[in-house]
Amino acid sequence: MTTLKTTLLACALVAAQAALMPAAVAADHLDSPTVRTDPAADINDVYTFVNPNNKRELIIATTLIPLAGPNARFSDSVEYRFHIDNGIAGDETTIRCTFKKAGQVFCTGNNGLQVRGATGGTVNGQHMRVFTGLRDDPFFFDLAAFNTTKATLVPSFTNPGINFFAGLNTMSIVLGIESDRVTAKGVAPVLKVYASTARVADPLLGTYTQIDRMGRPAINTALIDLLASTGKKDAYNASQNPADWAGQFQAEMAGNLAALDTLDGAPGNAVLPANTLASVLVDDRLIVNASIPSCGPYLAVELGIANQCGGRTLARDIIDDTLGAVVGPGVSDYVSNDSNFLADFPFLAVPN
Repeated sequence: MTTLKTTLLACALVAAQAALMPAAVAADHLDSPTVRTDPAADINDVYTFVNPNNKRELIIATTLIPLAGPNARFSDSVEYRFHIDNGIAGDETTIRCTFKKAGQVFCTGNNGLQVRGATGGTVNGQHMRVFTGLRDDPFFFDLAAFNTTKATLVPSFTNPGINFFAGLNTMSIVLGIESDRVTAKGVAPVLKVYASTARVADPLLGTYTQIDRMGRPAINTALIDLLASTGKKDAYNASQNPADWAGQFQAEMAGNLAALDTLDGAPGNAVLPANTLASVLVDDRLIVNASIPSCGPYLAVELGIANQCGGRTLARDIIDDTLGAVVGPGVSDYVSNDSNFLADFPFLAVPN
């Protein structure tokens, strides 16, 4: 295996290992003091993949508002943003979705992307479509067993495991985007994707304050403020320019990655040094190749897995991927996906 692939494999394992941390009840749920007081702006998870029924459509789904009940609503003061970077300077796409009018969603982005219509279902627009509404939470994991594992440094999973997320709902925004609009008509198909939320700061000036951001699962949850409170969790979520992230957070991540290496009771057995891993993980964006219709393995683009789009699919068991590789072969939380995902858009299962 090449040095690059070794580095990226380690990145994949630690990123997924981070998703196991119990500080929140989902990959990014309740990950900072500010979002804990602002559930309408709290991002749980982000997924991106190529539509298996239409290879020309990119899907980006985000779940928001933790433990959403039947009366949960999107805020009319929050802008829900989707950031797509195809590597061409000046051709980045930001799609902004707002709910300023009761019962209505309006999403707009560059390259002619726009959709407007009623919430609670799917609305077709110009070069994109959107679903908004309550859905079953797609995340699955035996949280209690992992807490015991973390406390004792001994794998404590039992067969069968207990899915903490069974029966829980979340609000969701699912975008279906004509890929040509974000890939420079196919010239630049490899995309870096993340989501963010921003709350209105001054309605007259139209200014916003970013509240949360997320790409890969649980980076802020597990790799910021793990050992001691540094006050960086809110700063992490508020940071808007990917070019600034390494200078702001890489050293913090490196220290916490070294601590995570003790999870299995064998310090020093990480695949690569913490500093090397942190230098990759600090770019907290999912990478998806929109030109490849088959999507399965998590972080397939980074790992160089042929004929796989990468990104993050709804059904992928990133927990077992990590336990088997980081804790030991065959280690599992013995929890399988319990969501009845739809075969077509918006793909997320109906709410419980």
